[in-house]
Amino acid sequence: MKYMMILSALVLFAACSDSPESPSGTLPIVQNCRIMEDECKGDTVVVAWDAVAVEVDGYRLWFADTDPGVWDTIAQVDSTVTTHVAVNAGYYCVEAVKGTDASEAYSNKVDNKAFCLQTIQDTLTVDGVNGFRFEPDQTTTGSAADSGFAQDLYIALISDSVVIFRGDYNLASFPGGSASMISVADLFVAPTPGDAAWKDLVYPCIGISRYFVQLENGDYAYLSVTQDSLYENSVVLQTTQYQGITGLRLFNYLIF
Repeated sequence: MKYMMILSALVLFAACSDSPESPSGTLPIVQNCRIMEDECKGDTVVVAWDAVAVEVDGYRLWFADTDPGVWDTIAQVDSTVTTHVAVNAGYYCVEAVKGTDASEAYSNKVDNKAFCLQTIQDTLTVDGVNGFRFEPDQTTTGSAADSGFAQDLYIALISDSVVIFRGDYNLASFPGGSASMISVADLFVAPTPGDAAWKDLVYPCIGISRYFVQLENGDYAYLSVTQDSLYENSVVLQTTQYQGITGLRLFNYLIF
């Protein structure tokens, strides 16, 4: 990223707003703000927009975790594309700047939010509906023992404790599973591919447990489950998210 000057950059990063919608100047409104999905990867988001038809010093990029939410200026560049190394998914918009003047309003908003899919709690049991599959528009539960159900994850017992397994961990007993991986979710960025954090199986804790899932198709998902006792044969699926931009490992700070 190229900043116009060090002083303006310091002022820029101190700025924030509860809403980026109030007119702020006389320059044209930036059009066609967009996320370049094919160029996004990992925790890096590529945002582009169309140049305005007047001479400007550059463009100011805004970001918010949610909308409505608190918007912060995260970059000022002299081109019409920039990258943002993010700590969670969110929303973007742009304004043109020239000296102390700026666009009369902000551009359209775009986002890379993950799809929040789970609104009804589902109980999975080791001897019944014990598998789940992530899709862009839904999370499906079913029996991992059924060869017709292609689970990404399933639950089973090890020494009377419930364990969440990758989909193809035991194809002899649970056929049809995918080559997924699972990792404990501390924040909102899933680990890089090949990181030691990715496991074949995890042990849910008492209370709520949160996980990232690396899917066989290159997409990433997130889930939270609850368990009342280590020796119950079930877990409750609370929420799931599906990041629809392939290769992007960012998830929502909040569900809206």
